[in-house]
Amino acid sequence: MHHRRDEAIIRLMFETAIRSGEVADLHLDDVDLISRLITIRRGKGGRGRVIPIGQATTEALLRYLAEREQHPRAASPDLWLGNRGKQFGREGLSRALRRRATRAGVQGFRPHRLRHTAAHRWLAAGGSESGLMAIAGWTRTDMLIRYTRARASERAAEEARRLNLGAI
Repeated sequence: MHHRRDEAIIRLMFETAIRSGEVADLHLDDVDLISRLITIRRGKGGRGRVIPIGQATTEALLRYLAEREQHPRAASPDLWLGNRGKQFGREGLSRALRRRATRAGVQGFRPHRLRHTAAHRWLAAGGSESGLMAIAGWTRTDMLIRYTRARASERAAEEARRLNLGAI
């Protein structure tokens, strides 16, 4: 079951820029797979928000939930369940993600990197800065800049190619 759980977590974080603590704190009733929405009830600063998810993340969550039903703690309101009946909290999340990164050969991985990567992917795909701020739970533009600065030149180069201003 932990394979399905970890895949769902990685897809969720990779797509939405959700904080690892927010992921760990999710309950079953925070997930609406019909509407493809995740509700963050206790975000940073006590602010909540609703995050849309795509089809691949929804399907990963459905596969996890199908296996979750067989878990000894299936009646728990917590979305994520640990191995062998243990609770799966923030430390469990961090260990699971680091283990996956090691197996994949990713050097220097920290769960927070998924938040940076999701922010870059959002903007690279043409998403708006205000949309990213809403999804990520940021209220200040300096956070947007902090999370997206490292790959800003990469996005700018791709945008320049797409604009092709030299052809005019």
